[in-house]
Amino acid sequence: MSEAPVNIVKLAVGVQSVEELVLIQKRFLNQPGAQTSKGFYHSTKLMPKKHEAIVETGSLYWVIKGVICARQKIVEIIKQEDRDGVKRCRIYLDNSIIKTTPIRKRPFQGWRYLKKNRTPADIVDPVTATFDDDIPLDIQQQLLEVGII
Repeated sequence: MSEAPVNIVKLAVGVQSVEELVLIQKRFLNQPGAQTSKGFYHSTKLMPKKHEAIVETGSLYWVIKGVICARQKIVEIIKQEDRDGVKRCRIYLDNSIIKTTPIRKRPFQGWRYLKKNRTPADIVDPVTATFDDDIPLDIQQQLLEVGII
């Protein structure tokens, strides 16, 4: 019998929807000079003790407006030292964002392990916004805000 996945949960501060999360990550990856060769990552001070198990089986579940509603597979977790000497870790995520059944989650700081009995199921419905590379990201953000995409 295989072990249950080890997942973590993180607040998507200031994000209003899963579609906006997609747009923010796309904008991050398109920054000139950004160190994004491995894809989108979340930087945090604390290295998960269970990092090997997380990379093997886990996902990062996003809390948007007080609700867990999306996840991304974690592909790598590495230790990193900032230019100012602060030790951090980078949690690299798969490009696919998968919507999940909504589960309320109280505010917290940093990241937390997601309890196995609180892990939401995936929703087959894909992220609805299909962003066009020909449309500038700031225009896409405005379209998202007014509900066109």
